[in-house]
Amino acid sequence: MLSDAQLDTYYEDGFVVVPEVLGPAQRIRLRAEVERLYTVDHPGRVLEKDGRTVRAVHGCHRTSPVFSRLVRSPFLLGSAERILDGKVYVHQSKVNAKRALRGDIWPWHQDFVFWEREDGMPAPRATNIAVFLDDATSHNGPLLFVPGSHRLGTVASGRRGEGWKSNLAADLDYAPTAAQLTPLIERLGIRAATGPEGSALLFDPRLIHGSGANMSPVDRQLVIITYNSVDNVPVAVPNRRPDFLCEPDPTALEPLIGEF
Repeated sequence: MLSDAQLDTYYEDGFVVVPEVLGPAQRIRLRAEVERLYTVDHPGRVLEKDGRTVRAVHGCHRTSPVFSRLVRSPFLLGSAERILDGKVYVHQSKVNAKRALRGDIWPWHQDFVFWEREDGMPAPRATNIAVFLDDATSHNGPLLFVPGSHRLGTVASGRRGEGWKSNLAADLDYAPTAAQLTPLIERLGIRAATGPEGSALLFDPRLIHGSGANMSPVDRQLVIITYNSVDNVPVAVPNRRPDFLCEPDPTALEPLIGEF
């Protein structure tokens, strides 16, 4: 389970890295499933600007038996329930591919602004739990955070495109402006979330984060599961996003028995 010290770090900084959450056999099984998902033509599979390289695959828990079990694994589910103090369901799941020498940037952003404005989520009673499928190093486009920025409220610009696809592109909707970011980063700094494969990264949905291009010859694949409180179900909104971005079933998850 998540320790008291790790939980304190999460609340203080907005994120925490926990090593050795998945063992070797689990990582092999999960990587194999991710490679399979990359080949499946699905609306939730998003490509980089070259039109060939997979940028991300969304809604994995809805289409993959491996992922539907992963989201119920005791550490991931138990940590989410502890952070949110109650039962949870998966609002969203995805793989950020960040392929070697081809993975493009994710601009600075906050996740909750998308869920609030596009999905109708009432409050930020949600948490992200990511799993490193590869070592995350300083060279292969790790997630970057502005520590403590989760306590600042919404820091965002407006829409930059039409429809849900502009929520996922390198020219990202709601990305804060340089004028907004500069004083925050000067005051709070930037920290990279690095660690060995099999680690878990837990971060607050209000935390300002992004990632640079993968300039290395090594992939930096990351599974991200968004758990939402069952008491924080989105309300109806116009032009609701597809189910693979906004899960319509808020049934509370029960822990998995055995390995995924």
